[in-house]
Amino acid sequence: MSIDQLLELPPGSELGASAWHLVPQEDVDAFASLTHDEDPFHNDPDWARQSAPLGTTISFGFFTMAMLTYFANQVLEKLGFESGDDTQMLNFGFNRVRLPEPVRVGSEIRGRFVLAGHRERPAGGLEITVAATIEIRGNDRPALVADWLFVAVDTT
Repeated sequence: MSIDQLLELPPGSELGASAWHLVPQEDVDAFASLTHDEDPFHNDPDWARQSAPLGTTISFGFFTMAMLTYFANQVLEKLGFESGDDTQMLNFGFNRVRLPEPVRVGSEIRGRFVLAGHRERPAGGLEITVAATIEIRGNDRPALVADWLFVAVDTT
């Protein structure tokens, strides 16, 4: 699938879902180390069993958000998406991000993506909006919902 084919899809078209991914304590600990944010809610299972409201450690919200790229790449690969030699896709940010449900360590999560729309940018390029959801296996509420923006720019 090329960018042109992607843009032929009507808004609301589901792009797909990634595989489920286990969130182990080791990954949460590594994220804490990289971000210098070591909090017992996330990194101390013994403390969390005794003192945390959920009785277990939870993933960082920013860790959950950071998984979007991993999940999106899986979906784009399934679609056979190629940006092409003359087009580059740039992460442009988010219009909205919410974290309605915490991710307990040991849970499985996955990303689901829907094409929300696209528009020509006055400054050049094409802005693409994707509705992104990170689901938690067995939970009705998602871990994350976001309007994720990309800009496709011509590199020729």
